[in-house]
Amino acid sequence: MPRYKRTADEAQLDLPIEHEIAPENVETLQRLRNMWEFASLMQYIFLFGHVVKIDEDFDVEDLETECLKAEPSSKLAGIGLSLLKYVSSHRGLTPDIFDEYARRQYTAKAPNRNPFGEQEEPAKFSEMDIFIRIRVLQQLSTWTFGNAERIRGMMPQDEDHLNWRMEPVGWDREDRAYFVLDDNRLYRRFDEPLPPPTPKMKPKTKANKRSKGKQTRSSKRRKVEDTEDEELPPDGEQIDAEPGAQGDTVTTNGDSTLSSGRAEEEPGYGFTEKTWSLVAITLDEYDDFLGSIFRSRDPNERQLHKRITEDVRPIIEKRAEALRQKQLKKLRELENVQKLATAKRSSRLASKFEKEKEEREKQEAEEKRLRNLRMAHEEEDRQRRIEEGHESRRQTREQRIKEREAKRILHEEELQRLQAAEERTTSQSLEPSSEQADAEQKRISARQTKVQKEQHQKELAELAAEDGSFGKWYFDCSVCGMNGENLDDGTHSLACDRCNVWQHSRCHGFTPKQAEKEGFVFVCKSCKRIEAGGEQLDKPKIPPLKLGKKGTSSSPGTPNETKKGPGRPSS
Repeated sequence: MPRYKRTADEAQLDLPIEHEIAPENVETLQRLRNMWEFASLMQYIFLFGHVVKIDEDFDVEDLETECLKAEPSSKLAGIGLSLLKYVSSHRGLTPDIFDEYARRQYTAKAPNRNPFGEQEEPAKFSEMDIFIRIRVLQQLSTWTFGNAERIRGMMPQDEDHLNWRMEPVGWDREDRAYFVLDDNRLYRRFDEPLPPPTPKMKPKTKANKRSKGKQTRSSKRRKVEDTEDEELPPDGEQIDAEPGAQGDTVTTNGDSTLSSGRAEEEPGYGFTEKTWSLVAITLDEYDDFLGSIFRSRDPNERQLHKRITEDVRPIIEKRAEALRQKQLKKLRELENVQKLATAKRSSRLASKFEKEKEEREKQEAEEKRLRNLRMAHEEEDRQRRIEEGHESRRQTREQRIKEREAKRILHEEELQRLQAAEERTTSQSLEPSSEQADAEQKRISARQTKVQKEQHQKELAELAAEDGSFGKWYFDCSVCGMNGENLDDGTHSLACDRCNVWQHSRCHGFTPKQAEKEGFVFVCKSCKRIEAGGEQLDKPKIPPLKLGKKGTSSSPGTPNETKKGPGRPSS
């Protein structure tokens, strides 16, 4: 049986898949990949890119390509503008004024880290170093979480918010944490150990002075050791050579010894270039890392090896296979182009190539249309849920008002009945009576009537206090869904002229200048629907009123028999 022989294209696919990188960009790319800000920005784009209208097909390889361009990248500037539009309250942002308004954000929130400077003209974002540009974009992405509720409202309803938090996949024997982000790359984070405490210098004693005159062999050896220690001080210490300078000794640790104008180094804890590094990208790099901990006896490393092998490596294999197929497709397309360029172009091959191109473009357009349609349906469903919640809350408020009014009417009628009964008792007490038991019964009835009157008067006072409370309003926007009692989020609002419920003027398409004009009238959608006679359409179910008291008698004149319909005028 003849041996199977691979083609040149298949053999080419077995090589490590790596983008062609210019030699002068290797160091820059390596530093970019080890920046925690670079990984954080890419993770934000994966999770929330569609919220700030960043292209969903933009992946980490595209970001690396944009960062390594010799000319200023318009894509990075576009990402910065999209983030700034979400952070800033200015509604007319353009690329021409991006630098000025980005500087304003830094001045207000992080003045000590402002890369745009304090001159009259801000530093241009396109002229900054690529590492500074990445830090600016990452900082803008962090500031978008100032309005986290808005982001949650724009995310899919069935998505679990706990998946937004990245947890380590494991630790090694040195307690260094390992992360696998949505770019399928393995990162390592660790904190440097704290420097040892600086020993305090002991003052000289009289015994040391007495030992000067007596030179023994052991004292000479001790003197040599002390001299060596003075010549080679430990890291982070400064020891004076003269005995008289003991009071002026300065001991410092870590980065605080920078006194010669040298740039201050980043700390070795938290998220810095010292504590964050890239470990593996390709399948071969993952296998090399797994091989380094394969025979480890440390329980953390064994668990890390198991987690990556079972959960991460299959994804990396599929991704590597997809990249191989993509690379093979590119090679075939390149070969076809070369054949068409060198050979005589026939009408049949040309038409076939054009037909494949048209089908590919048609398929991409159809996928884009379906994606946009799905987004439109999700937005429509979200708006419908907001409107249903707004309508349900409105009807609940009206139901509470009706319940309070009905309770007030019942208490007033009960008071009137008790007053009439008391008057009848008083008139009967004036008539001569020969039986002492009847007199005692009348006194008991009078006391009970008085207690019931006080109870009803107390209930009426509580209802009056609840209805007449000052400084109380309801905020319930039927567009964005924000609601609450006495809620003020700092944005301009307007109240419905019918139900007095406040809503955002911006959500309804009104500017503050329009809303504050004299004669301006605003009626919400719910009130318009009620006025048009459509209140009963799609109305949610509300439980019936329960106003009667337990234990009340069913005799004529009780609250259970004196209730009237909703058409009864309130007293």
